[in-house]
Amino acid sequence: MSEPITSAVIRRAQPADAVAIARVEVDSWRAAYLGLVPAAVLNALSAPAREASWRRILSHGAATGTRAFLLCTGGAALGFASAGPSRDDDDDPGDVGELYTIYLLPAAWGRGLGAALLDTAQADLARRRHRTMTIWVLEGNTRARRFYELSGFTLDGARRAAPVGPGSLPEIRYRRAL
Repeated sequence: MSEPITSAVIRRAQPADAVAIARVEVDSWRAAYLGLVPAAVLNALSAPAREASWRRILSHGAATGTRAFLLCTGGAALGFASAGPSRDDDDDPGDVGELYTIYLLPAAWGRGLGAALLDTAQADLARRRHRTMTIWVLEGNTRARRFYELSGFTLDGARRAAPVGPGSLPEIRYRRAL
């Protein structure tokens, strides 16, 4: 395990952070999903395309209840998370919050930073009076599943097909009380 990074700062992300978030997302996807997501999909990922998407998300987050958090050290973005009301039809979005995304640059894995981001998102959802938090994860992503399980999340039995490139992959949902 790598040394923890103690100088990390987590703050609310702003539209100007879209460039950094897109870079972290693309680099993380290419490492985390290697062997799970078709190589053609990973190779086609584009930081500029993700930047445009993140700029929209960060600009309109108040309207949807989405909040994003950026983790930086020494001025460099190492990771981010976004969360808000549940988007699932079987949950009450006033009661259930959802972690939409959480990604770290591969060089930052294993240093406690993912847990810090998760804690920040959980605390924010709890402050907004959500009592439960859910997370969708690719079924084959054993690293992420282990992380969530160690963080107190349990499978709740929900499954869905997540669109990935021209196909789909199975996702499973985790849940925990806040």
